[in-house]
Amino acid sequence: MNPIIRPKSIDNPLDGVLPDFSIFGAEFTELWQKLLAGLWGLAIVASVVFLIISIAGMAAASNAGNPQEYKTARNKALGAGIALGCLAALAVIVGAILAIFG
Repeated sequence: MNPIIRPKSIDNPLDGVLPDFSIFGAEFTELWQKLLAGLWGLAIVASVVFLIISIAGMAAASNAGNPQEYKTARNKALGAGIALGCLAALAVIVGAILAIFG
C-alpha cells in the first residue's frame, strides 16, 4: 500500500499585513492620490468625448440611412457609456472588491 504524501502546510506570510503608504511620508501619499485623481478625471473626460462622438455618429448614420454604420456607432456608444458608468462608480467597485476579497 502506498501512503499518501501530503506537503506540509505553510503559514501565509501576508496574513494580517495591510497596504500602508504612510511609510513613504505624507508628501508621497498626497502625490499619488492627486495623480490618481487626475488620471481618473482625464479618463472620465475621454469617455464622455467618445460617447458624444459615438452619438453624433449614430445620428449621422441614421440621417444617411446606413444601418451598418449606425450599428457600429451604437456599439461604440454602448462601450463608451459602460466605461463612463464604471469610471463614475470606480470607488464603489474597488471598495466592493476589497471588502469581498480583502
